Amino acid sequence: MEAGAAFHQDPRHATGRPPEGAVRAARPIGSGWIAFAGSYLMITGLLNLIWGVTALSKKSYFVEGGLVWSNLDLWGWIAIIVAVVQFTVGGLLFARKVAGMLMALVVAMVGILVNFLSIGAYPVWSSIAIVGSSLVLWAVTVHSDEFQT
Repeated sequence: MEAGAAFHQDPRHATGRPPEGAVRAARPIGSGWIAFAGSYLMITGLLNLIWGVTALSKKSYFVEGGLVWSNLDLWGWIAIIVAVVQFTVGGLLFARKVAGMLMALVVAMVGILVNFLSIGAYPVWSSIAIVGSSLVLWAVTVHSDEFQT
């Protein structure tokens, strides 16, 4: 035996299991997907906020005659309201709240519908947004057991 090495023949001195609750549980499987869903909704909310503020302040960036319904002011305010909702839902997803999961389902489904209807005007962006919203739907439904009531 080397100098300073602890050696005990007595099993009472051997290392045992840690006491109950001394070791944290591993991160739940799927936490990354919920974080993705929250991040996606917050990034999309930021883009909608930028779009809405730009629609209200710099009308020259848009072709108002290309709107199917109403005027650019109304669409700017709609985009800002949608952005606030998306930010709120993203925050609730990060907090793992059931209300966030339910709101994320609705927001993602509406996002898929709106992007499907605008796929003719913005085919690449609409396709990317449809895939992103579909992943949000998948994340919050498959990993719904991670949410707190």
